This record gives sequence, C-alpha cells and structure tokens, in this order.
Amino acid sequence: MRDLLASNRTLLAWVRTAISFAGLGFVVAKFGLFLEVQPGPGTQAHTVPNADLVRLSGYLGIFMVLVALLLTVIGFAQHRSTVRQEQPQPDSPQPAQWPAVVATVSCALACALLALYLAITPT
Repeated sequence: MRDLLASNRTLLAWVRTAISFAGLGFVVAKFGLFLEVQPGPGTQAHTVPNADLVRLSGYLGIFMVLVALLLTVIGFAQHRSTVRQEQPQPDSPQPAQWPAVVATVSCALACALLALYLAITPT
C-alpha cells in the first residue's frame, strides 16, 4: 500500500511539472507578441525585432507545451508500470485508480489544447 501511494504522489509530481512547463511554454510563445509592440508617440524609439525572432518564440513555446504533454505521458507510463509490478495482498486495501487517470487525462488534454491554440493563433 505504501508503494502504491508513493507512486500516486510521484505521478502528481510529474503532472505538476508538466503543468509548469506548459505554462512556461505559453509565456514564451506569447512573449513574441510583446516583442512586436511598437512604441507609441512621445516614447523613445526602439528597434522592432526581426519577424523571425517572433516566430521562433512561438515555435519554442509550442515545443515546450508538447514536451509537457510528453512528460505527462511518461509519468503515467511509469505509474502504470509501478502499479503492475506491485501486487498487494488480496485482503489489503488498495488506493483508487480513478484520481490518477483523471489527473493525467486532464493534464494531457490541457497540454494538447494549449499546443493547438498556440499553433492556430496568429503571431
């Protein structure tokens, strides 16, 4: 039972890391829009960045969100492997499996939709 609960906590750590990575990817992708903003009247003139740099930040952000999706899948595969290896006694209590599945599917779906959103929004 202790090993199965530890595996659940480890899976949640994978999911938490993936969510953080996806959030950072979103920020990096949207930072390209910040680079595109030109100064208004009365402000000091700045050079406008190269359009390739703006596109690069979008691609890098999408890549980071896809890595977050990959981290979610790897974490769930590791969790399932541990659950299969641990064979608890038939009369001992076992932790519920649905919270791990719901957390993983939710994170994977959020990462996939975020990657799709970043890919189709214009930069």
